[in-house]
Amino acid sequence: MKNEKAWKKSLVPGEPRMWLMTGEKNLLLSWAMIQKIEAAEDFLSVRFLCEYGQVTLSSQESLRELFDLMRVEQIACIDGRALHCTIQETHIEANGNDGSMVNFP
Repeated sequence: MKNEKAWKKSLVPGEPRMWLMTGEKNLLLSWAMIQKIEAAEDFLSVRFLCEYGQVTLSSQESLRELFDLMRVEQIACIDGRALHCTIQETHIEANGNDGSMVNFP
């Protein structure tokens, strides 16, 4: 059995969305809304904030490559089922097209 990564690198630079597969849903996350990306010191977990809430991915193997690719927005999809994906719902704010603050439930 081939040991495949739980994510795929984007082949097209500048894709506006990343596909996140969870055990329950398929989500398209806007790169413009992804913020506060962080990894544990040992890179066994990665966490970020998006329009759906705080996403946490964890693995027994290093997620350093995933973290590096997220830094340059080159992830096409993540199989959250393989990375123990959890999403904690939160509210985030972003600037609207007119510069006003917009709340996302």
